[in-house]
Amino acid sequence: MIDPKSEQGEKLSEKKGNLLIKDGLVVFPGKFTRKASLLIENGKISHIAINSDTLKADQVINAEGKVVFPGIIDSHFHVGIYKPLSEDAKSESKSAIAGGVTTILSYFRAGKNYLNKNEPYTKLFEEVIRLSQGNFYCDYGYNLAPITSVHIEEIPFLTKEWGVTTYKYYMFYKGLNLKSEVRRGSVEKEYLLSDEPYDLGHLFKIMKKISELNKNDKKVRLSIHAEDAELIRIHLEDVKKKMNELNLNPLQAYNMARPPIAERMAIIEAFELASQTGCPINILHITSKLALQTIKELKRYYPDVDCKTEVTAAHLTLTTESNAGVLGKVNPPIRTADDKEALWHGILSNEIFTVVSDHAAITKAMKGSELWSAENGFGATELLLPALLTEGYYKRGISLEKIAELLTTNPAKLHNLSNRKGDISIGLDGDFVIVNLNKERLVRADKLHSAQDFTPFEGLTLKGWPELTILKGNVVFQDNDITSKPNGEYLKRF
Repeated sequence: MIDPKSEQGEKLSEKKGNLLIKDGLVVFPGKFTRKASLLIENGKISHIAINSDTLKADQVINAEGKVVFPGIIDSHFHVGIYKPLSEDAKSESKSAIAGGVTTILSYFRAGKNYLNKNEPYTKLFEEVIRLSQGNFYCDYGYNLAPITSVHIEEIPFLTKEWGVTTYKYYMFYKGLNLKSEVRRGSVEKEYLLSDEPYDLGHLFKIMKKISELNKNDKKVRLSIHAEDAELIRIHLEDVKKKMNELNLNPLQAYNMARPPIAERMAIIEAFELASQTGCPINILHITSKLALQTIKELKRYYPDVDCKTEVTAAHLTLTTESNAGVLGKVNPPIRTADDKEALWHGILSNEIFTVVSDHAAITKAMKGSELWSAENGFGATELLLPALLTEGYYKRGISLEKIAELLTTNPAKLHNLSNRKGDISIGLDGDFVIVNLNKERLVRADKLHSAQDFTPFEGLTLKGWPELTILKGNVVFQDNDITSKPNGEYLKRF
C-alpha cells in the first residue's frame, strides 16, 4: 500500500512538502464511502478528487485497497491522573496515534491525583499547558471540572482566553470533600482538596454560569458523570457483605455495587437542573439499558433540554463475563451482555452521539489484586477504532460512515472543533487514519504503545487495524512505529 521512503530514502514523516493520499476508499462521515484521492497542502485538505491523475505532490501514499478515515477525535481522555502529566502525555498520545487518534480532549480537575492541587484555574491551567507543551504526539485540548465556587466564576475567562468550551461535573463525588473522620470507614481525606460543598447546589451554579455565557452565542456545554452517590453507598455496603456468598467475579460484584439505578437517578436530577437553567449537557459513558431508557423518557418529558450521549469502547466490547477481573474495574462499571446489546441498539437507533475511550493509563501494581481497594480505569485509546470495526461493522453491520460519525464528526460538533477537525472537507486539517479492514490481530498488552502493562482486552481478536496515521499532512505512525516528534498543538475551541 505505502512506499515508506521517498526518492532520497527518507521516511515520509521527515520530508517536507505536500502530501497526496491516492486512490483510497475514503469514508465521509455520515454520508458515503467512495474511492477518492486527497491532497494536503500546508497541513490542510486542499483537493478531493476522483481522478488522482489530476493531483501532484512531493509525497504520495498509495492507499488503494485500504480505507481512509478522518483522524479520530478521542473526546474523553485522562492525562496525568496516575503519572506525571508530561510523562503521561508523551506515552499515551503515542498509544493514541497508533490507534488513529489525531486529537485528544482530556478531562482535568483540581484535587487529588492530577497535580494534587486546588488552586484557581487562572493559575493552575497555565501549569497544565506548560507541562503539556512539547509532550503530545497528536493535537490536544482540555475539558475542565469546576470544583470550587472560584472555578465557576472563572468559566467565562477560561472560555475566552483558553478556548475551553466543555466543563465537567462528577455527580458521585458528592461528599468527597468531607474529612475522612466524617465519612466513617473512608480511606480518603478531602479528595477534592476543598471545604466547599460539592453537591446539587454546586451543579446548579455551574449550569447557571454556563447558560449565562451561552446567551452571548458561546457554545459551552457541561459533561456529567451520572451516578448517584447515596445509592452507590448502600449497594456497595451490601455487595461487600455478600460477594463471597453470591460467588461473584470482580466485574459482577462491581456492577452490583454501582448499579444502573444509580445512573438513572443521577440522570433524572441532571435533566431537571438542565431544564431549569437551560444548560446544554452531555451524559458521559452511559453503560446500561436502564440509563438509555431513562434518557429516552426524559427527552420526551423535557423537550427543551439539549442532551447528548456518550458511550465507551470498553462498554461496547466487554461484559461482566469477560476475563479482565480487577483489571477491568472502571467507573461506571462494565455491565452485563444485555446492557452491552442495549448500547449497540442505541447506536443503531441514533440515541448515542459519540464513542470514546475514557483512557486512563495505569499499571498492574497500582491496580492491585483486591477489588475494593483497586484504582479505577484503564487505557483503551489504541483499541477504540479496531473495537468499533469488530463489534460494529463486522458483527452488527453498522456502516463505516456511521462509525466515522461517532468518532469524528460528532465529537467535533460537540466540543467546538468542526472548524478544523472531524470531517473530510476542503480547508479542514489534514488528519487521517488509513486502515486495513481485513487485518486481524490478537490483543496483547506488550504489542500496544501505551505505558500501561496490561489491557482488559487481552486475548480478544479484533479485525480492522490502523496502518498509518497522518496529522496535518505529516505521517506520525507507520509500520507499527511512531515516526514523528511530539509536535501536537493545543486547540483553542472558541
